Amino acid sequence: MKKLCYILAFASDLLLVTPLYAQPHHMGGMNGNPMGHMSQGNSFSGFNNHIHQDAFQDIQEIRRTREEQGFERLKRLKWQEGYTMPQHYRSDRYKVNYNQYNLPRPERDQQWYRINNDFLLIDATNSIISVQ
Repeated sequence: MKKLCYILAFASDLLLVTPLYAQPHHMGGMNGNPMGHMSQGNSFSGFNNHIHQDAFQDIQEIRRTREEQGFERLKRLKWQEGYTMPQHYRSDRYKVNYNQYNLPRPERDQQWYRINNDFLLIDATNSIISVQ
C-alpha cells in the first residue's frame, strides 16, 4: 500500500510539473518523421504535405466564394432608416464631405457615407438616420 501511494504521488507530481502537449504534426514520431516507424527516405511525408496544401487551397477557395457572394448581397441591399450599417462599410473609405454632394449638414456625432451611389447619414451607434 505504501508503494502504491508513493507511485501515485510521484505520478501526480510529474503531471503537475511537466505539461503534456501534443506535438505538431510535422515533428511527431522518431527523428521528426510523422510516421516514426517509416524510414526518412519515404515519400509519405511529401504526399501528406501535398494533401494538406490541396485541402488548404480548397478551403481558401470556399472562403473567397463565400466572401464574394456576401459582398454581392450587400450591393443589392436596400437601405432603410433605423437599420444598422454593416461593419464592412464603416471605414473612412466610404465617408464623404457633405459639401461636395450638396447634402444637409450632419449634426454632432453624425457622418455621411456613400455606398453604391446611396448617401447614408449614420449616427454614433452606426444606425441609419437618413437615406438619399
